Formats: sequence, structure tokens, C-alpha cells
Amino acid sequence: MLALALLCVACQTLDADSVAHSRKGHHLGNGSHHEETRDAAGEHVVRQQLAQTPDCEVRFALLDGVAREDERAGRMVDYYHVLDLIESDGAISPGRRSLAASELAEFYLAEGELARGGRMIDDAKRYADEVKDSEREHLPLDPTFAALHAEAELAWRFRGQYDVALHLGREATDLGWRDLANSALSPARREAAVNELTSAAPREVSMLIRWNRAAEALSQVDELRWDLDNGSSPHSTPLQRAEVARARAIALTAFDDYDAALASINSAIEGFRAAGLTPASTQYAESLRLRLLIALAMERIGDYRADLAGLQVAASANPLEGTATSVVIDRSLAFAVNGDWTGAQRSIAAEPQLNMSSGNSMSYRRQKHNAWSATNRAGIKFRSALAMLYRLEDPRGGVSAAEIADYVDPWFNSYDDWDDDNTRGGTIDDGVLALSMARLMSKGVQGGALAFRVAELLHSNATQGAMNDGAARLAAQTPGLRALVEEEATLRYQLATSATPSPGTEDKLRALHARIVAEFPRYQQLIAPAIPKPEDVAGVLHTNEAYIDLYAGRDASYAFVVRSDAPLHAVVLPVTREAIARQVAALRAAFDAATPPEQPGDLAGFDLVAAAQLYRALIAPIESDLQGAKTVYLSTSGILSSIPYEVLLRRPALNLAGADWWINSTTPARVPSASALVSARAVRGAHASDALVAFADPSFDGSATAPQTGVANSDTVATAGARAFPVDVRTLSFDYRRVAPLPETLGEANAIAKALGASQDSVISGLAASRSHVLAQDLSNERVVLFATHGVLPGEVPGLRNSGLALAYEGRGLPDSVLTADDIVTLRLNADWVVLSACNTGLATGGAGDSVSALTRAFFSAGARTLLVTQWAVESRSAALVTTSLFEAYARDPALSKADALAQAERAMAAGKDGSLYRHPYFWGAYFLAGDGRR
Repeated sequence: MLALALLCVACQTLDADSVAHSRKGHHLGNGSHHEETRDAAGEHVVRQQLAQTPDCEVRFALLDGVAREDERAGRMVDYYHVLDLIESDGAISPGRRSLAASELAEFYLAEGELARGGRMIDDAKRYADEVKDSEREHLPLDPTFAALHAEAELAWRFRGQYDVALHLGREATDLGWRDLANSALSPARREAAVNELTSAAPREVSMLIRWNRAAEALSQVDELRWDLDNGSSPHSTPLQRAEVARARAIALTAFDDYDAALASINSAIEGFRAAGLTPASTQYAESLRLRLLIALAMERIGDYRADLAGLQVAASANPLEGTATSVVIDRSLAFAVNGDWTGAQRSIAAEPQLNMSSGNSMSYRRQKHNAWSATNRAGIKFRSALAMLYRLEDPRGGVSAAEIADYVDPWFNSYDDWDDDNTRGGTIDDGVLALSMARLMSKGVQGGALAFRVAELLHSNATQGAMNDGAARLAAQTPGLRALVEEEATLRYQLATSATPSPGTEDKLRALHARIVAEFPRYQQLIAPAIPKPEDVAGVLHTNEAYIDLYAGRDASYAFVVRSDAPLHAVVLPVTREAIARQVAALRAAFDAATPPEQPGDLAGFDLVAAAQLYRALIAPIESDLQGAKTVYLSTSGILSSIPYEVLLRRPALNLAGADWWINSTTPARVPSASALVSARAVRGAHASDALVAFADPSFDGSATAPQTGVANSDTVATAGARAFPVDVRTLSFDYRRVAPLPETLGEANAIAKALGASQDSVISGLAASRSHVLAQDLSNERVVLFATHGVLPGEVPGLRNSGLALAYEGRGLPDSVLTADDIVTLRLNADWVVLSACNTGLATGGAGDSVSALTRAFFSAGARTLLVTQWAVESRSAALVTTSLFEAYARDPALSKADALAQAERAMAAGKDGSLYRHPYFWGAYFLAGDGRR
């Protein structure tokens, strides 16, 4: 307990009259529709106790106790009244007043009182500045963090400043993680950081997802969950765990993983019950609504009829849950629960801000310049998605391909009329898109072509967050672009905040977009990549090439094949995402465990059955479409990104000697999306003149070790089974200097330099192989750029939420020593090849696969034509043999394509050229080609 000297600067007493005056001066909504309020007798008791309490600590304890009891009992109007008393009591400490002000600010904002909410944010920030460290020791949350979150809420929901909101939310989250990792702070301060991170997690995850940062959102919440299990909070509370489970459910919806999201939200609801909350509380009510939405996306909403009763309780008792918008959504969900799909659609259509087009379909594009929708664009998208989902699930059917096109077309980002905020609608977006794709597959040629674009959109969304961050960094570093982007933000804000924007504002914005496209096309490709049509893709393919888009769904999967000389072939694959995930786990188990064979013929855990099953499920149904294709470009996302396609078997085999590898007939190459391939082939500039720059064997521990030379030539296998980033249950913040060294990569880099005829000084190692060196160097004249180092994935180590490459230690570790995807976007490249060798990417999950796709897409955006990437931790001798063989053949034969150069090297090793031991796919299958496989 705090000393009175810390709490009471000039202790004051509020009698009954002053309490009533406070109530008048801070009106908290009329509360007419809220049934649960404290009775008059209870109110009188509270006032009497306050009048008789000069002790400020006891005074706060009284008010806080009343507020918590109100919250538990579902008397939310009374709860906010008590917060108002705390905030307005000048005798209470600034930290507690600041926390009350932050919470009240969010209440006022939800009630539509933006001016009052803004003033309360100013008060919260002012009080937070007055808080002394001694008081922070006794607060459940850090007032600075809470004020930042309230400010983010204002920017996000009511000013349309999504980029500002994202920055503020990230700032608060980073401060929380900083305190949590600071062992010098007291347990109380670190527990306050846990409280802040867990309570803010659902909102932060929602914000990240709406800005297409699903991978960052999921890694952030998984890191928090890991910390509750193993880190600084061994005594985590049911409420903390429930908030994290709710946040994780939201994050999983952005991966179309509604099964896992449902399990997570079920856990959250059980946690809120265990914490003593009632459905009237905001957390509980929002969880019930989220469960209904998840069940709706799964076509199972009828199973959760009981949740409606909880939402009705919340609407009657909680001002935040009784808003007009919430009531409309809940009413429509009630119709859906009872199977009244027409009623559900009409309920959404009745909202004044939404208009239904002819045919009862809803288009976001027709809404986006409406003054109301300008500040609620993500909300408009959500309601548009909800209306479409009701149409799609109506068993009477009748949704035409044209109506689905009307819904999905605005997502395809034509830059001359781009989506002004680049946000998603939220939790049901992927469910609507996936169900739309399923319905379109039965609607003929036009339906298949539109389904192809929907699948491409889902792939693009998986990596868009890293591209948005890269675009922001590119703008920050390019003065001319920065000025245009700032002007664009000003015009957007005018549209968002003015009911009557200045005449011509929209025309100015459209003209500004056109200018950005003309002067800075790379920025346009990052921020708003257009989703091409099948014919656009066919137009850039050669006759000996094919493009495949694969999408794994909950009930079925889909394949789309594009050839230059044949129409699009869209195929439903009768295999589920769950079944694919089991087979991928089986196939990758030995590779990810870093356990290569020790004797020729030894399978060493390699699953021949899974390798054949995956081929039969995904490739065999379209095998006839691939006849004559020497190179097959694959676009995937999720779990499909983790498949090592090079080691798939065209037919079952009993041993390696009888293996018929897919790579024997074609070379599979990865591309993040069709738009990446189309963009890469749209511009073919002059090739760079210098042979190579390589960054190898970085000094992860910061020591100036003597460089090693040569190529590993031992006949023994040299691979490290240890994790590249060792993290255990005691790890709160990762010491970068513990990253496993890679001395053998220097030999590989020198061998590649020799094969390409490059000078010895083209290989940079040790302390010089650093992030700052890479960012400062002009790489635009290098034909081959090599990074022989570990890849690091979001969530792999505490504090990292973006994919990147581990380079030399520069003093702070993760913040300044990892070259992240948004760093890569800003590089100047003109490389025929970017080689990512020795990358311990551990592609055991779909999220990891998408993270590697983000790296790939970033390098393409920076100017790379083709990437050579490893799929698991490579063994040093076989790595050197594959890469040197590839580049020797590529340098020797000017007619050899990149795809053929890799295929020759891998086929030769698989056939026994380098000894029977190296016929195992662990050695030759690690590398894959990403990007343009041509010369």
C-alpha cells in the first residue's frame, strides 16, 4: 500500500452534493435501455462512505471495490459512473486517475462523444506524465500504455487514421514487452506489463489484422501465450489467459483457420467464466459475438443459439454493447441462428449507413466515399461481408457469379481507384472469400476465372503486411514519394472527418494516386498489388511453362492451372486442409529434426508414403494439364507453402532406389502470387555487370573472429542438430549472441565465388556481414547476391514479429542485427539471383511458409529476378556441391535457364553422382527456386 504522502497531495472530501455534481458534469449516456443499475439504497451507502472517508488510499479502495463489484454484477452504467468519480477526484493519485480517464475515453468514444473522449485522452496523458516510479509499483497497468491505447482507439475508429492508430498501438505494445523483459524491474512492474499486454491483445490483434498484418498478429499473441506458460508470469490469472485466447481466436480467423479459432474462443469464454465475469462484461459479450461469427463462417451458427441470450444481457446492461451498430449486428445474427436468412439480410440492410444494391447484394465500393463510411471503412467492409455470408449460406441458393463478383471486385485493388485505407473488414473476411470460391467453382468458366482471382487474393493477403511496412519505409527514405504520401494522407483525413468535404477532394485524391503510380511504380506494387486475371498470367508464360495456384480449404481444396496455349482449368481437389497438414508434418519430420542419414539407403525417417500421398492429392488430378511443362510455377499459402514439392513422388515406392521424383520430369518453382510473376516479366532491364557479393559466416556474438576459407570436403555429414535460435522456458528476452554460428557457410560462399569468377573480396564475413553494411551498400550492379545465414521467422524468438535474415551482431541484437522483410524492400537490386543459403527456416507450419513468401516477395520488390532458397537446415558439404554445381553449369552454358540449372544439380545428386549417401532427398531437396526460372 502506498504511503499517504504519495497519494494525498491535498486530500479532499466529496460529500453527497459534490458527488451529484460530478455525475451531472460528466454525463455518461442516458442509460435508458440499460436495466442493471445499482439501487438507490446502495447509491446512498456509497455516498455516505465517501463523505466519511478523508483517507485517500481508503477512498480509492472504496471506489475501486464498488466499480469491480458493479462490473462483476453486470451493472456497467454504474461501473462507468464510478470511474468518473475516480477520474474527477483531485485527491486520488495521478496514475489511478489516468487509468480511469483512459477507460472513460474509450467509453465516450463508443458513445459517439468524440470531443469528450478526446479531452479525456488529454487528461489521461497529462496525469500519466505526473506519475512517479514509486507509484507505478502499485498500479495494475502502466498509465502511459493505457493512454496510448485510448489514443489509438480515437485514431482508428473515429478519425480514419489507421496508420496513426497502428503506430500508437505498436508503441504501447513495444513498451510493454520492454518492461516485461527488463529483469531489473520489480515483479509488480513486470506484472503490470503482463496485464497491459493481455488486456490490449484482442484490440491490437484486430488492428493488425485489419491492416493485413496477420502473421505479425499471430506471432505476437503466441509469444504472449508462451510467456504466460513459461516466462515471467508463472501465476497468470484466468482473465489474462482468457484475453490471450480471445486474441488468438481473432488472429486465427485471418488464416481461414476457423476450427482452431473456435477452439480458442471456447477456451476464452471458459476463462471469463472462471474469472467471475458475466455476459454483461465487454470481454465476455465480445467473445460470444465472435463465437457466433466464427460459427457462421463455418456454417454452424445454429449450434450456438444460447449465445444470443448472453448478448441480450450485455445489450441491456452495458453501454458499450448496447450501441445501435451492435444491436443491428446481433439482431441479424439472431435471424441467422434461427435459419431466417432473409431476415438476417434485411436486418443488415436496414442500417441507415448501408444500402443494398439491386439483387439484394451489397458493394463496399459504392459506400466508400460516403461521409459516414469514410471514418468506418473497415466497419462497412465487415457489414458488407456479413450480408454476403448470409446470401451464400442461404440454402435456397440463387447467388449468381455476377453478384459474387460485385462483392469481391473491390478487393482486387485496381490502383486507379484503389481501396483508400487498405484495410480488411475483420474476422469473417476469409470465410466469405473461401465460401465464395467454393460456390464459384460450380458456375462454369466465368466462375472458375473469378475463383482463381479469389485464391490469388488470399495468397496475397498472407504477405501483405510486410509489404505495407516496406512501402512505408520506402516512402520515408524517398523525399519525393514521402511528400506525395503525406499529401495523400491529408486528403484521406479530410474525406474521413468532414461531412461535406471540399469540392474536388476525391478528384484530387484520384489524380494523386495516378501521379504516384507514374513516378513511383514500386510503391504502388507494394501497397496495392492488382490481382491479375488468368489471361494476364497466360500472356507472360512460355509454351514450356505452367502456372498452378493451389489453395487448401476446410472442406475441400482447389487447383487452378494456367498455360499460355490452353484455357484455365479449375479443379476441386477432394482433400481437406487438415489431411494435408498431417501429411506435410509426416513428410517434413525428418528434415526439420536435422537428422540426415548416416548410411547409404537409410531413409532416416523420410516418409515415402506421405511424399506419394501429397502428389496424388495435389498434383495427380492436374497431371495431364502439365504435359510438356519443363517449369511449373506454384503459388500457395498456409500449410501448402511448407511442402517440399521437389521431393514428392509420382508413384508409391518402397525405397529410395525405386523413387520416381516429380523433379525428374519438371522443375517446380515458387512465386508468392501471380501478380509477382506478371510484374517480374513486365520489365526486363539490363543485367548487372559484377559477378557476386556474398554475406557469409556473420559474427553473431560480436567477436572479430578470424575468417575461414575453403570448402568442406569431408565424406562425413556436417550438420548441426541444435536450434539456430536456442530458446527455453527461462528465456524472457533473447540474447542474440547465442545464435548458432555458421563457419561452414564461408567455404560455400568462396566456392560459389570461384565458380562465378568473382574476386575473393566479394565475400564479406564476420563483423562486416552486418545489416548496416547491407543497407548502406549499392547492390544494383551485382548479378548474384548471396546471404549464407539463418532465416528467422516471426515468433521464433521473443521480440521478433517479422521475418528476416540473421546478420552480424551490432549491439542490440534483434532490433539492429536482423535484416527484415521491410528492410529488404528498400534495397536497390538488379540481381539475376539472390541466394538464401543455410537458412534454418523450419517450414513446419503454414505461417512459417508464408513468412518465407514474405521474404521472397520483398526481394522481388527490391529488384531481384530469382531466389534460391533452402527449406531446412542444410548440411555443409551437400550444400556446397549443389550450389557450386548449379553456378558452374549456369556460367558455362549461356542457353541454360535457372530452373534447368537447379534441376540438373539436384537430379545429378539424386542419381548418385556424389555418392550413394547423397541420393537421399535431405541433401539435394533442400533448395528450391523462387521467381522467374528463365535465363
